[in-house]
Amino acid sequence: MNIEDNSNNSPESELNSSDHGDDVQRRFRYQNTYAGILGILMTDESKSIAEIFCEHHDDILVKDNDQKYTGIQIKTKDINSHPFDIGDEAIQKSFKRFVEMDLKFPNQFKGFSVISNHGFDKTSTASCIQSMIDYYMAGGQSNGKTNFGKFVKSISEQCGCSVEEVITTIKKIKLISYSSLDDIHIKLANSIKCCPRLAGITESKLNDIADIILSKFFKASSLHQDNNDSSVLFVAGTIGLSELQKELIDSKKFTRPDFIRWLEQYKEEPVQIKLKDRNKIDDIPSGSQVLSIKMDAGEIDMDNIDMLRDLKFSFEQHALTWLYKDSAKANEQYNQVTKITENLCREIFDENKIATTNDGLGMLVKVRKAIKERQEKNPELFFDCTYEHLLGVVAVLTESCKVWWSEKFDLMS
Repeated sequence: MNIEDNSNNSPESELNSSDHGDDVQRRFRYQNTYAGILGILMTDESKSIAEIFCEHHDDILVKDNDQKYTGIQIKTKDINSHPFDIGDEAIQKSFKRFVEMDLKFPNQFKGFSVISNHGFDKTSTASCIQSMIDYYMAGGQSNGKTNFGKFVKSISEQCGCSVEEVITTIKKIKLISYSSLDDIHIKLANSIKCCPRLAGITESKLNDIADIILSKFFKASSLHQDNNDSSVLFVAGTIGLSELQKELIDSKKFTRPDFIRWLEQYKEEPVQIKLKDRNKIDDIPSGSQVLSIKMDAGEIDMDNIDMLRDLKFSFEQHALTWLYKDSAKANEQYNQVTKITENLCREIFDENKIATTNDGLGMLVKVRKAIKERQEKNPELFFDCTYEHLLGVVAVLTESCKVWWSEKFDLMS
């Protein structure tokens, strides 16, 4: 009998191809991240979202200002597989769940949504979910012999209701193709960045808030309670079942006032880890990353960093025109503009250092003023560069480590 030599193998060095736990967690994180995005949207008082519930009747339950509800099911799928159609068991279960909710709580649900990372098949009308919804929205009649009719009949039998009641619910359903599993976190970051209540936060603060939002929604989805007093009191007979149920439901719920209060409070708390303090990386980050890391270390907000990044691109395009006009003079012009700008930045950095004000944003304000004054006084020194182009030069110099916004640190550590 041949015995395979596994002497060099160990549990920690070999992947278990039959263990799908990490994939399940990834999909669960997608659901919680989407709930977090809704949470950020809820902070906008012009929007209709008043409360959000996690894993309460649905994956996500949204309560609007008008006291009506929207049930949301998150359906994820391997991107290499076939998109969702009416033959998918996951879709059939979601529609069945929506019908059950509509029947149990009549006139309380204004809508239902299926959110997918993979999208919905449109290659065949007979199996297209959206085509079925559109058909019934247009007043189409159910025929038990068609795919649509068979689908509706099957759900009506499982729910013990009429075909008409199933169709009423189907008309309320929306299909939403959202981001991929990998890109959902970027969506959350962009939502935080665009949130008016968080205007001016640094990139490291943005990352902190994204992490804590995910943590909060994960706890709400997993029946986590910060203290278990209510469970203990219930077992001891001190409180009743209705009180315990209320405690459990409240642990799943986010209200607009509470979420806003938490968000604004956390905005003012110190950042736990700055970008420059992150784990060691294999190589110096790309230019765009260098700009973000260095300016973030000076506690300069994301809006200013994004603006300088855009102005850097504008200056680089402008500098290319010098090459087209006169390549012999282009380098000379480029060096003159960058050296003057670098000197202005260095003067202000040293002034701040002497004054012991390690204030990156204050430095940026002074740099802008100094560049504007110098450009107005000696425009010939900068050739045909505008004030905005010169701010783009500041970004170029930051990326090349000629300009710093905090004490210097090792980008490799």
